[in-house]
Parts: sequence; C-alpha cells; structure tokens
Amino acid sequence: MLTAFSSLYWQHAPQIFLQETLSKKYLIANVIRGFSVTSIPIMLLLLGYFMTRIRKIGIFQAWGFLVIGTWCCLLVVCFLQDSTWIGHFYNALFPFLRNTSPLFSGILLAILTNKIVAERLMNNRYAYYIFFFITFGVPTIFGKDIFNYNGGTTALYAWMVFTLGANLPDSELPKKAWYFLTSVSAIVLAIMLVIMPLISEGTHGDLSTATRLTDAANLFTMLFSFYLVSLLLPLRLNRVQLFSLLGSVLFSASSFLIEALNTANEKATWGIRYLELFEAILVSLVIWSVVHIYVKSKFFIKLSKLDKMLDSWHLADLENNIKLTLVKTKRSLRSHKLMLIVSGVMLVLSYISMVVTNVGGRVADTIEGDKSYNALTYAILQRPQIIVINALLFVGLYLFLRGLTNSFWVSFLISDYLIVIWCIATYLKIASRREPILPSEVVMLGAYRNLLNMVPHWLLLLGVASLVILLIVIFWLSWKVKVKKLSLKTRIKYVMIPTVIVCSSFFWNHDDFILKKPMKMLGIDPTFYNQLNGAQINGPTLQFLNNLDFVIMKRPEGYSKTKVEEIVTKYRIRANELNKTRTNDLSKQTIIFNLSESFSDPNHVKATKLKGDPIPYIHQLMNETTSGYMISSGFGGGTANIEYITMTGLPLANFSPTLSTPYTQLVSTHNYNPSIVNYFSNAVAIHPYVGNFYSRPKAYENLGFNDFIYLGSKTKIKHQEKIQNNPYLSDKVAYANTLDVINENKANGQFINLVTMQNHMPYNKAYYSDNTKFEVEEAVGLNDEIREQINNFATGIHYTDKYVAEFIERLEAIDKPITLVFYGDHLPGMYANDMTKDGLNLHETDYFIYSNKVAREQGARTNLMKTRYISPNDFPAMVAETTNSKVSPYYALLTNIYQSLPAFYIGTESNDTSVRNVEYVTEDEKIVNEQNLTEEQKELLSDLRIIQYDITAGKNYVKDTDFMKIQSSDGDE
Repeated sequence: MLTAFSSLYWQHAPQIFLQETLSKKYLIANVIRGFSVTSIPIMLLLLGYFMTRIRKIGIFQAWGFLVIGTWCCLLVVCFLQDSTWIGHFYNALFPFLRNTSPLFSGILLAILTNKIVAERLMNNRYAYYIFFFITFGVPTIFGKDIFNYNGGTTALYAWMVFTLGANLPDSELPKKAWYFLTSVSAIVLAIMLVIMPLISEGTHGDLSTATRLTDAANLFTMLFSFYLVSLLLPLRLNRVQLFSLLGSVLFSASSFLIEALNTANEKATWGIRYLELFEAILVSLVIWSVVHIYVKSKFFIKLSKLDKMLDSWHLADLENNIKLTLVKTKRSLRSHKLMLIVSGVMLVLSYISMVVTNVGGRVADTIEGDKSYNALTYAILQRPQIIVINALLFVGLYLFLRGLTNSFWVSFLISDYLIVIWCIATYLKIASRREPILPSEVVMLGAYRNLLNMVPHWLLLLGVASLVILLIVIFWLSWKVKVKKLSLKTRIKYVMIPTVIVCSSFFWNHDDFILKKPMKMLGIDPTFYNQLNGAQINGPTLQFLNNLDFVIMKRPEGYSKTKVEEIVTKYRIRANELNKTRTNDLSKQTIIFNLSESFSDPNHVKATKLKGDPIPYIHQLMNETTSGYMISSGFGGGTANIEYITMTGLPLANFSPTLSTPYTQLVSTHNYNPSIVNYFSNAVAIHPYVGNFYSRPKAYENLGFNDFIYLGSKTKIKHQEKIQNNPYLSDKVAYANTLDVINENKANGQFINLVTMQNHMPYNKAYYSDNTKFEVEEAVGLNDEIREQINNFATGIHYTDKYVAEFIERLEAIDKPITLVFYGDHLPGMYANDMTKDGLNLHETDYFIYSNKVAREQGARTNLMKTRYISPNDFPAMVAETTNSKVSPYYALLTNIYQSLPAFYIGTESNDTSVRNVEYVTEDEKIVNEQNLTEEQKELLSDLRIIQYDITAGKNYVKDTDFMKIQSSDGDE
C-alpha cells in the first residue's frame, strides 16, 4: 500500500517542492519523501532473499506474472480512457527488448544470473560488503550516477539490489543489534535529507541539488533498507506475499496506469490525495486477488515445469540441453502441424486481404491526401495486430466448415478458396468504385450482378476452372491423406465459436458493448465516413462486420402509428394555414444548396484577428439579405453529415451516437429517404472532387438525385482549373459547372446540391505565392505553424469571396427564379482554442440566403424573422419561406421548428453514451438545455423526434400519408 500510494502521490509534486526558498515545511516534506522511496529497495531486497533462498520462484513464473499483471493494468486503463497504445501488449511479452518495465527486467535478469554471481562474486561476506560499497557508496560520495541508476528506476539498479538481497550474509548479530543499526541508519538518513537542502542553498544559492539523496539509489537509503530487511528476515514470506510484492514493483513502474489514474483523479470533485489513498488500498487488494488466481492456475503450473527444467541446466551441459529442447519442440510442432498450417495460411491470406485494398500501390488514401503508405509494408509495420485479428476471423471460417463437414481438407481448402474470392472481389470493387464490399450490397440481389459485371470474363473462367481443380484435389487428398475425425462435442464447439463471434458484431458499434473500448485499444476503427480508409486500416473483413449493425436512433416515448397520424393531422392543418399566404410553387424554383468547404470567417473566431477582411463582398451581401451563423455539428470534418441534415431536415442531434455518418450507415442502405430532392423533377449533385467518400454515389441515388457530377462520373466536370499550387479544383470551377447545369435544364424547376473543395485541408502547404494580404495578427497559441495555416486559409476564402461575387452576378442575369443557400459546413481544425470554453464559437459558420432578381420579383423575401443562429436542418423551411412557396405538412413542422426552437448544438460528450449531449442556442447566443425549453418547444421537439424515428428507424407510417406532399390552401394537392 505504501508503494502504491507513493507511486501515485509523488507523480503530483506537492506545492511545497515548487517553491524556490527553503522552509521548515520543505525540510519535513523532503524527509517524508526520502523515507517513502525506501519501499522499492526494501521490496527488492526481500524478494531477492525469499525468492532465491526460502521459496524459489523461477524466471518463467515471474515473467508469466509480468504478462498477466501488465495486461490487468491495461484492462483498467482501457476503461479509464478512450484509447491505449497497443504496444503495451508487446511490452509485457518482451520486457527486455522494449525496456518498459526496467525494475521487473532487472529482477528477471537477477534470477537468471544469481547462481553464477553467488559462486563467482559473492562467495564470502567481505566480497559482499565490498560489492555493496562500490555499487552504492561510490556513486553517493562522488555525486555521479556512474551505474545509471536514475534514482532507482533502471534495470541495472533492480539487478543490483535483488542480487544483494539474494546473497545476504547469514546474521551473527542479536536482534537488539539490528534494532540499533536500523534506528541509527534511519536517523542518519533523516539528517542527510535535512542537510542536503541546506547545503544546496548555501553552495548554489538555490534548491537545485536539494533532492540529491531523496531517491532509492543512495548509500544512506540503501543502508536503512538493508538493516530493516535484516530485521524482517524471520518473517518467512509465503508465495502469495512474494508475488504481491512483485505486483507492487510492477505497479510502481506502470507509468501508463499511474498516469491514467491521475488523469481520472483530476476530473474528480473529491480531494485528489484522498483518492490516491483509496486507490492505493484498492490496488493492493487487486494485486492480492490476481496473485491468488495466478498461483492456482494451470498456466502457473506449466511455467513451474519450465523453471524446474531450467534449474537443471548447467553451463557445461548447455549444448546438449539446447539440442534436447529443439527435439522436443520439433515433436510438438509435428503433433500440431495441421493447425499450424491453417494458421500460417490464414495469416498470409489476411495480409493479402489488406494489401488488395490499395489504390495505386498505396494505402490510407485519406481525405487529407497528404499521407499514404506503401501497400506491401503498411499492414506489417503499422497494423500487425489487425493482420492477426483478421487471420483469426479466417480461422473461424475454417472451424465453422470443419464443424459442419468433419473433413479437414474440405474445410481448409474451401475456406481458402472463399477467402481468395473475397480478396479478388474486394480488389475489383475498390478498383471500380474506390469502396469496399458492404453488407447492404451483399443482401441485395443486384449486388451480385454488379460484382460479376466488374469481373473480366477470363477471370470468371479461371475461377470456375480453379473450383473444378480444387474439388478434384480435395477428393484426392481426402482419399490419400487421412485426417482423424472430430468428436461431436468438438464439432459443435467449432460451429458455435465463429457463430458467436460473427453475431457479436451486431453489437460492436453500441457504446455499451463490453468490448467496445478493448476493440478501440487494439486499433479497430470503423471510419464510417470513409469506407475505403476503414477497409485499409481494419482489413475488408473487419470493416464489413463493423457495418453489419448500429443503433440509428433511440425510440421516442409515445411512438406509435396513432401518434404519427395525430402529428400528420396537426401539421396538415398548420400547412394549410401557411399556404393561404404563400403564392409560389417550390418545385418551379431553382434552389442551390452551396456547401462551401470549411468556409468561415477567421475574424469571428474568439481571440483571432486578421489585418484585413478576406470576405468583404460576402459580408456586404450578408448585411443585405437573410444571413447569420449556422451551428455546425462538426469541427474540422463531418461534411457529409451537414449535407444530409440540410436536405432532409433531420438533425444529427436526435440520432444515436453510433450513427456517425448517415450517408454510409443509413441513406445508402435504406429505400425510404425523403428530402428536398423529392419536390423537384430535376435534381443534380455537383462535387469537383472524387466521389467515393461517404458513399456519395449510392447515397445521392437513394435520395433521388438524377445525376451526380464528380471527377470520374459519366457526366464530366467540364471546367477544371486550380489556383496556383492548390491541388483542389477552385470554387470558380464549381460555380462554372453549376451554371452549365442551370442553363442546360429545360424544366421549370431544379434542385442543385453543390459541394466545393477549394478550401479543404491541409492549410500548411505553399498553395499561394502570397498569403500575407490578410495575415493573422492574433490567435490562441499563435506560432509559425498556426500562422501559416490561418494565412493560407484566409487567402483561400478571399478567392471564394471573389468567385461568389462573380457567380451571383451571373445568377442575376438568368431568367429563372433562383435562390442560393450558401453556408460553410464546419470550421477548419487549425485553431488552438479550448473547446470547453469556445466550443460554440468553433461551431459557428457563416451563411446567407440570396434570391436573384426574377425570384424577388415573384415575391422572394430578403429578411426572415429568425436568422442570427440557425441549424442546418432549418434550411428547407427557410428556403420555402424565402421563396414564398407552399409547404407540405412536414415542412410546416420544420417551419415551426425553425421559427420557435433554438438552434441545435451538439456539445461535449455526456456520461450517457446512448444519446448525444444536445444543447440549444438562442438568438442572443445563450446556451440552454432541454429542461429549460418551454412546453411548446418541448412538444415541437417531441413531434420532430417521432417523425425522424419513423422515417429512419421506425415503421415508416408517414410513407402512406400526405405528410411529405405539398398542398394548396384549399387542401388540394
């Protein structure tokens, strides 16, 4: 307990040690600290004595406890924090190679070498005392850490102290003498701990050397520890107590666990020192419990046999013993050769399955576009644990078939064939559409036809021929090489294990799933926003399973068909009221939703100031028309989520946290996706970039778009120009292609969803020859890197400002009623502001709604009633009101939401991971929670949630009603 408490306590240096002047409190604190660190040498001496003399514990038993103990620490850490470095698992297995548990490594080395040291170096008490003085007296006297003890934290230190404990000379002194020596050494240590700060202040004028003796490696600490241990030797510690001491040593060196505990303690309201005391007691109890389980386990017994074998080894017989061990190893390998063959082949296939996700020989083809890896080395060097996990899934397929067929050759070769087909299909799908195979495609009959259409005819013939040859080989091997049949019990086990694993994938994306954090700790990241990248970092098999299930939305209270019909009737009446004063038909308007990538004014970010205004035209336009700030649900990313919200009117705030990307998880797999697109006979999406991200082609198709124009689409991006060294097509290009689409459309109305790319990250590249015109003067944490990013971004949006002016000038000249909704999807993730303080400000992007001359002549409005802070789901209702267009009952609901409900804001994460932490922003920028809403506002929110649930996760009751249909004021459609 003392060791655990000291390890936690001294991680946070008390305020007294931070002062620059000497005081009585400082001297007392230094003495207390000096005595507390003696726990480590005392334990090492006791362990050395008892483990090698009284109750021998071998190196394999100690190493096994290191592995078990470290993994227990990791389990605690993974529940304390969101992620943990996977390398800690390797560290436990290879402590010497990784040097992450130096004290434990020193103990293992001391156990291994003690026999030789005892015979050659410490064969009498005088040699022992000379060794003791040289190892600790010389460094202390001369003040030089010649043995690199580093205050008692290195492997060499642990080896020295453990070896001293293992070779303690037999005592000839009476017990009273040991009491006397222990007392004297304690007094001397206390005096030295007081004198050193005085010497430091007197010699140096400061406290720079005040703690020279306040560590576990000086002579005075070691003398006190030596005498105290000599006094305690009659105790005769048992095996459980010894392993408990080993556990305390392990905990004291587990910096990652101590850091995680202290981080958790800082967030607690209870005093941190009280928590540390409680944790010290708890750690001791946990160690004691783990030790009891460990020493009674079969694993411990097997390790004991290895230690006994090692004890019988002598240097003279080393060669013969190694040869004998090799013979036994070969015999063991032969007895398990079939499973080793299966495992080896599955590891190779797992590696291949990850390699085939490459694009042009590179992987991690991320949105950033500035980092990628060699396809052949990435998986092995960056994701070895994922190769193993995917290989285990492939082994699961073999086990399943083995359990069904009870034939080794059938199950092994058929599983290999299926995996190879899976790899080829994955490669072809990625080569064709830059996206892996998803569950939504497998369950659709048309998916198989599409997949086969991708396959060259010669490859199909090769596949059929290979299958025929494979069946012949299976028949021949089954007849020629007999493999023992499995028992019924084993077959059932083989079938059940992979079945349970696959079924568990239906819960992987649930935040309350017990293995959620361990999976994240292993590096499994679904990356739903970019399925290709997800397949590259997880492997296509894991990524496929990740997409099997997720929670769309929590069922709202009161949801039923009757309640839905009641809401439909309620807003049908409201729609009729609104339509009495509206004269236009939305379907005959040309509506443009222009998502301008990362567009936002840096001058609006708190504590950020540029030396000029990079967007003067847009600011002028915002003063003349409907404008304000849109509360984004993302920061630095989440583009497709904002698109979805703006077109459907369904806020991300109401969805479950497991639905991170509606396009890929919801729209691309659902047949019913009502949106603003449905009100137009012609709808086109334009994105001057590659189109594979967020499953846009499938999502746009299911939303009802007639065409999606992107780099690589059938309808070409006609205009392709870039600004200087910027790799993305400019906003000028985006608007030129949009004008083409408008002019080519002969229908009365049209909807266009334009997503630009010009201002996409990264911002630290030399894209522009001069980026100092709007140079940043102030910003939080301003340094050269942040300065460069803000300057580049400001230059980029200045170009956008210019191109928007040109675009609007062209729209003014078109003889069609056109309304443009211009908005930024999120702020660029380059600001160093504190999200807890400036979170709302970092989610505010600029927007405006502009109507051209023809639209204004037809009654379009330029100043709506509530515009300063809005949600992206408000845009459909705002467009209908701006164009003075009639609405459907659904848009009547959205109109009430827009006019009466504050803007949605997804704040910091809540303790309840089943729902998002949603707050609301009023027109005067006040943040309120749901409890502070009025009863009318709560009723509106409830109505929206019920409709949203019905559309996305419920029974689609509204589908068979007129809820989505626009009616005239007299009720006719």
